[in-house]
Amino acid sequence: MPGQRAARVRGLAARRLGAWADSFKGGGAGHGGIAPSFSPARAGRGLGAGRRAWSPAGRAGMWGRHPHVRRGERWHGRAMNGAVTITSFGGLTVRLGGEEHVELGGPKPRLLLALLLSRVNTVHPVDALIDAVWAGRPPRTARKNLQVYVCRLRRVLGDRLVHTGGGYLLRLSAAECDLVAFEQRAREGRRLAREGAAGAVERLAEAVALWREEPLGEFGRLPCLSDAVDRLTEVFLGALEEWAELEVERGGHRLVVERLQDLAAAHPLRERLSAAWMRALAAGGRTGEALAHFDAVRLALARELGVAPGPVLTALRRRLLAPPEDGPRAEGGGLGDQLPRDLPDFVGRAEEIHRALAHFREGRREGRVMVVSGAVGVGKSAFAVRVGHLLADAFPDGLLMAELGDRPLGTVLRGLLDAAGLPPERSVGQALARWRSWIARRRLLLVLDDAVSATVAEALLPGCGPSGALVTSRYRLSGLSGVEWVPLAPLTEAEGLELLGRVIGVGRLMTDPEAAARIVRRCEGLPLALRIAGAKLNALRHLRPAEYADRLRDAPSLLDEMAAGELVLRERYEAFWRGLPPPQRAAFLRLAAHQPPLRYERVVADAEELLECSLLTPPSGEVSAHLALYEMSVFAREFAGGLPSEAGAPG
Repeated sequence: MPGQRAARVRGLAARRLGAWADSFKGGGAGHGGIAPSFSPARAGRGLGAGRRAWSPAGRAGMWGRHPHVRRGERWHGRAMNGAVTITSFGGLTVRLGGEEHVELGGPKPRLLLALLLSRVNTVHPVDALIDAVWAGRPPRTARKNLQVYVCRLRRVLGDRLVHTGGGYLLRLSAAECDLVAFEQRAREGRRLAREGAAGAVERLAEAVALWREEPLGEFGRLPCLSDAVDRLTEVFLGALEEWAELEVERGGHRLVVERLQDLAAAHPLRERLSAAWMRALAAGGRTGEALAHFDAVRLALARELGVAPGPVLTALRRRLLAPPEDGPRAEGGGLGDQLPRDLPDFVGRAEEIHRALAHFREGRREGRVMVVSGAVGVGKSAFAVRVGHLLADAFPDGLLMAELGDRPLGTVLRGLLDAAGLPPERSVGQALARWRSWIARRRLLLVLDDAVSATVAEALLPGCGPSGALVTSRYRLSGLSGVEWVPLAPLTEAEGLELLGRVIGVGRLMTDPEAAARIVRRCEGLPLALRIAGAKLNALRHLRPAEYADRLRDAPSLLDEMAAGELVLRERYEAFWRGLPPPQRAAFLRLAAHQPPLRYERVVADAEELLECSLLTPPSGEVSAHLALYEMSVFAREFAGGLPSEAGAPG
């Protein structure tokens, strides 16, 4: 069974984590970025050698049991006003004042603490706690007994443990709990990595160094906590993968090889981890071992899941096997990879990715251009970034990206010349001539994102020479000639479920697969809408998937529901609307309202206008000579319905 296989892999990883983490803590300085010890209390101070270990175990040794053991009842006053330290990795322990190890009075109070620690700073409903503590068979006195256990914990934790909103909430800082420190540093590290900011490697290294064994002690494998442990393990492995990629990029491949050896073997189904491991091996001249690991991963994927390795691993293997390509290069080396980081939870698009790779690798060698078009939020930019990274080996002079939108050509050219290390020119004509001359002598991939005008895109495209261009646009850009056109349709329901599962966690999704499917259908398979829905579910941990599906179904404005942090679907439509020409605005409003009488000639003309800008799409995502059905997204229709009637008027 898949669950049993996953459990076997998880068990193997758990057995190896202890020894692995001990070696990880000894990383030291240099490329490692991993301190020999870490103190949550020193949050934000950076790393350094020779610091005392975070756990205040004193003379009994790191994580050891202190000889002076006291029950929580004797430490009421000190607990309320003194420092509390809770460790969950390598055994569940509570200490007061950095020294005294506190016993909590039996397994059930300890289990209650583990449940509260599984999601710190989150309300745990009383009924859920009762069900977990008594494994679904609570006695009649369960509620009263739970209150007794809470009182025992409060004697140690003080007002950190509060009753609110029909449940209990445990408030802990990173200085008080290694589990909080771990999640905080993993989250900060991945955010810094996304932003390309300094300190990402160090933060991620701190996070993974805290992980020694599975958290929550002897309770981690209980059914009531297994989902929480799986979630934390996913956080750990994601942070580890991110750290490994960044460490290899800055030349720390030896450290990555040392740290990942056991984990890469224990997790053959994690392709991102395997890719980082293979890159580290290849960077150290161990290409044969990297290729052997690919073969092992391919066998594991076929045996466990019945699938082949994905495009990232396949492209990496191809690059390791291929001899170095000859051809023009920029003087002094290439520009490198200037694309944003690839999305780790990218889903689907296998056929389109295959077409793109074949177009740039196997097609004609000069002037290769591909246009990727699709509706608002369908994932055009993410697709282009993924394809660009997969093609890095085919374009040794670098990967360059420019955001077009409604920016003037001169502004875009200044940015491109600056990225190429060229001085600015006085006029747009001179800048364009300099750019065309420069790119003609390079073999690089240019990504033009969010093109609105075919004229502007045409001016920037490489002419002769081996460079290629990947253009994304909400429009089909029919004015461009000699290009490969790839339309992106919404995700299928299966792909949408996979994306939602990667965002909120497969364990949570599988608690109610039907509700998850309803969410995917309500989001119409739109990747941006699904990411927003996932972000909402992650922020509202108390909300069950079925409740959120009902909320989307009954929402007065579905478009207004699609907002989470900086991800706001309405803003994308507003930006799109501002760039629409008057004829397409008018056609959009007419067809969105769909008010009779509708003349056939008018409907056909409007449909052609909206097909050009991806506001109307055929159900299959492909235009056929025999196809008479077209669809407009519910989000687009609702946006149009909120516009004033005169909004589409010319002028």
